[in-house]
Amino acid sequence: CAAGKGTFGTNEAVRQIENINLRSVVTHREIVLPQLGAPGVAAHEVRRRTGFKVIYGPVYARDLPAFLANGKQAMPEIRRVRFGLRERTVLIPMELIPALKWLPAVVGLILIMRLVDGSGINTGMLGDFPSYLGAIVMGTTVFQILLPWIPGRSFVWKGWLLGMIWALSWAVWLRPNLWVSLSNLLVLPIITAYLALNFTGSTTFTSLSGVQKEIRSAAP
Repeated sequence: CAAGKGTFGTNEAVRQIENINLRSVVTHREIVLPQLGAPGVAAHEVRRRTGFKVIYGPVYARDLPAFLANGKQAMPEIRRVRFGLRERTVLIPMELIPALKWLPAVVGLILIMRLVDGSGINTGMLGDFPSYLGAIVMGTTVFQILLPWIPGRSFVWKGWLLGMIWALSWAVWLRPNLWVSLSNLLVLPIITAYLALNFTGSTTFTSLSGVQKEIRSAAP
């Protein structure tokens, strides 16, 4: 996740080596990094700046003892990346909980839209809230579960598609007025698409350059 979004990279590896003065702690000049950290770390640059050779270890920390016992040689089975339903599902709380911080903004958006369409501030607002909450759930829960089966490669497109399905389902199910239906069709897919894009950093197959390209193509 950190490597994919650029948080853990060459500069961070160098900074940590220097911060703890690793040269005085160990006699060798090797450092083992997780395999999935490779997209963000230029091994040759780390060696040039610190003198430490980067060795990419296994995917999972539980395989580290076997990796070290095998002379820092990775067997094929510990190089294999798994990102099935179980691996995706355990990440849902990491996506859902931070997204809930946007709920006050959602309430504010509902207030603005109700003032614009003349319906005013009343208890009817409670009926609008679940549609936005549903868009958040679609982008932070349903998307993670259905990721391999949603058509397309772009996470933005996949998320937008889920959001549109949700908005259409809401319109057919509750039959709100035309203004509410149109606003939902515009806003809800965008919310879901944005949250789906956030999941790129948690996957095992996206890259920083790919994410940046997707953001540039999706941003208005």
